[in-house]
Amino acid sequence: MSEPDRPVSPHPGIDVPGDAPTHRLIAAVIAVLGVSMLLTLVLSVWEWEDVVVDGEAAEIDEWLSVVAICSLPMITAVLVRMLALHRRMRTTARAAVQAFESTVRTVTGWVWRTDGDLRVTYASDGVTTLLGLDPHRVVGGSLDAVLSDQDPATPDVRALAASDTTDWHTSTRHADGTIRHLRSSATPLRDGRGRVVGYHGFSTDVTTEVEATAGQRRERQRRDALRTGIAALLHDEDALRIVLQPIVDLHTRQPVGAEALSRFAAEPYRPPNVWFDEAWAAGLGPDLELHAVGKALARLPELPTHAYLSVNVAPDTLVDPRFLALLDGLGADLARVVVEVTEHAVVSDYGALTEVADRIRLRGGRLAVDDAGAGYATMQHILQLRPDIIKLDRSIVGNADEDPARRALTAAMAAFAGSLGTTVVAEGVETAGEIDVLIEAGVRLGQGFLLGRPAPGWPAVLEHSL
Repeated sequence: MSEPDRPVSPHPGIDVPGDAPTHRLIAAVIAVLGVSMLLTLVLSVWEWEDVVVDGEAAEIDEWLSVVAICSLPMITAVLVRMLALHRRMRTTARAAVQAFESTVRTVTGWVWRTDGDLRVTYASDGVTTLLGLDPHRVVGGSLDAVLSDQDPATPDVRALAASDTTDWHTSTRHADGTIRHLRSSATPLRDGRGRVVGYHGFSTDVTTEVEATAGQRRERQRRDALRTGIAALLHDEDALRIVLQPIVDLHTRQPVGAEALSRFAAEPYRPPNVWFDEAWAAGLGPDLELHAVGKALARLPELPTHAYLSVNVAPDTLVDPRFLALLDGLGADLARVVVEVTEHAVVSDYGALTEVADRIRLRGGRLAVDDAGAGYATMQHILQLRPDIIKLDRSIVGNADEDPARRALTAAMAAFAGSLGTTVVAEGVETAGEIDVLIEAGVRLGQGFLLGRPAPGWPAVLEHSL
C-alpha cells in the first residue's frame, strides 16, 4: 500500500501540520501492515497448496500459517482504525492549511519567515498594509533593515531568541513617509541537531497604542507639573491676594457688600480663571478654592458691619468638609457671608449640595447662584438649591437698554426671582442705560466697572462707588 499524499503548503517556507512526524509514522505503519497482511495471505495459500492438491501431510509451517490467517481479522481491525486516524489527521492538516491561508490573507499584521541570517524567505501580504511594501520585494532582504529603519538600536532577533525573549518593539517608516510603531515576535526554527536555521515571526502595527500611551504619559507629566505649581502657590502666602469689588444699591449708589476676587502674583502670570482651571485639572481645585476663601474671610473685619462678603466656590468645594469648618469658625459673622455657587457643569446629584446649603442657612449664612442665565446648569442650580440671591450674568445685562430681547429677559428673571422671594444682583453693569433698565425691571443691586472696580480694600471701594 502506497503512502497517502501529504498536504503541501502553498506558501514556501511555511510548515504545514500534515508534515508532522507522527502523521508520517502512521502512514508508514499502515503501509507495513497492509503489505504484511498481503504476504501472510499469499504464503498461507502457498503452504496449503501441497496439502490440498498433492495430499501431503500438514506440517508445522502449514499450521503456523493457519494461526497467521486467524490473526488477520484483528490486524484488519487495527488497520481500519489506523486508516481512520490517518484520514482524520489529513483532514485536520488540510483545515490547518486553510486556516493559515485565511489568517495570512486577513490578519492586520505581517507574517514572515527568515533563514538563519535573518534574510526574509517568506512575507505575507500583510506587509503591504503594515508598511506599504511589496511582499515579493521584501523576500531576500534583511529583516532588520525592514523593521528598524528609524531605530538603529533595535535588538538582534538572534540575541532575543538565545535569551528566550522573542518579543520586541521598533519604529520604522511606512512607504507613505509616516512613522509606524511595530510589535514583533519570533520563534526560532531548529534542525535535528538543535541548531537555529531560521525564524517564524509576526509583526503588527501598535502605533495607536504607543501614541495613546505617550499621550497618557505626557498628560501625567503635565498634571504633575501643575500639581507642583499649585502646591508651591498654596505654600506661598504672597502668591495669592484678595481684592474686593463692591455690590451697590442702584438707587442710593452705596455699597452694601463686596465680592472677594483672587489675584495671583505667582509666575508665570496667568489670569485667575486659568489658575483655578489648572488646579482642577491637577486635582487640587478644592484646595486652591479653600485657600482663596480662607484669605477672603480673613478680610471680613475690614468691611463695615452693615456690608456682606461674597465668596465663590464650585459645587465640589461646597460639599468639602473643610469648607464647612471654615464657615463654622466665623461664628455670628457667618450672617455677613454669601456663598456663591459657581461652575457651569451639570450636577448629577443635588442631594449633598442641598444638605450643605441648608446647614449654611441654619448657621445664618446665605447662598447665591452665580452667572444666572448663562446656561442650563445655572438654572438647575436655582431650581434645586433655591438660593437667597440670584446673580444675573453679564450676557443678559449687557446692552439691555439697546436690545429689547435682553430687556425682556432681564424683567422676566427679576419677576421670577421675586416670585421666589430671592434678591437679584446684576453683574457686569457698565453703562447708565443698563442701570435704568435694571431699576425699571425691579433689580435693586448691581455690580460692575461703572459701580466700582476690584480694589485692595473697602475704603478704595467706597471712593469708586461714590
